[in-house]
Amino acid sequence: MNEDNYVIFDPKIPKHKPIITKFLIVLISIMFIVEMFYIAHYGEKGILILGAKWNEGITKGEYWRFFTCSLLHGGLMHLFLNLAGLYIFGKELESIYGSFRYLLICLLTSWGATLASYVFSSGTAIGASGIVFGIIGCLISFYFKQKNKVTGAKYKFKSMYTLVIINLLFGLFIPKIDNSAHMGGIITGLLSGWLLSPKYEILKDEEVQKLKVIEEKNTVRFFIGVIFLILLLVWLTKLAISYRLIN
Repeated sequence: MNEDNYVIFDPKIPKHKPIITKFLIVLISIMFIVEMFYIAHYGEKGILILGAKWNEGITKGEYWRFFTCSLLHGGLMHLFLNLAGLYIFGKELESIYGSFRYLLICLLTSWGATLASYVFSSGTAIGASGIVFGIIGCLISFYFKQKNKVTGAKYKFKSMYTLVIINLLFGLFIPKIDNSAHMGGIITGLLSGWLLSPKYEILKDEEVQKLKVIEEKNTVRFFIGVIFLILLLVWLTKLAISYRLIN
């Protein structure tokens, strides 16, 4: 391998603090407490009041459900698994992509995951697993793009897509798992990870004879990617709602 194209991943690529990941974990935990209160007072309707994915509501224009449903969970195990996924993979993605990109990706993948559930599943749905799968999709895109420059990227790429396949297979056999949301999250994550991925320049420090990695600023490319993803999701949402209304 050409020395100029070789990058040692961990100490060299700029890392960002996982501020949004920690905020999401705290917010989801608080929402779980609120959720228990609402369910105790309103029964099954409590989860709808707080913003679960409810097809009839979305068809009527309650689009905020695309995002609020990701903050709700059906029990302690459901909560723990999704928070663990956010902690492990969310921290990694935010450290690479930065907090602003990461927040956008969480919102976009929540939208994409819930939209897929809206199209392919008629039941009420809650949980941050769509975001977690979206985050993993972003990491797959990143490590694929960097596989010839980042040490360990090929291994990370293989381990990530293997993890996705295993989890999707589990979803086929375990009841109450919304695989359509997981697929929607992965696809949105793959697109978001590819279009919003930070780009790096590799510089050689002649004084210490080491390679240094700096992020290449390209605001235009980033905003074109964001606008494209939003317009795509808006178009797919309108298409899905039109289909629901016709049928």
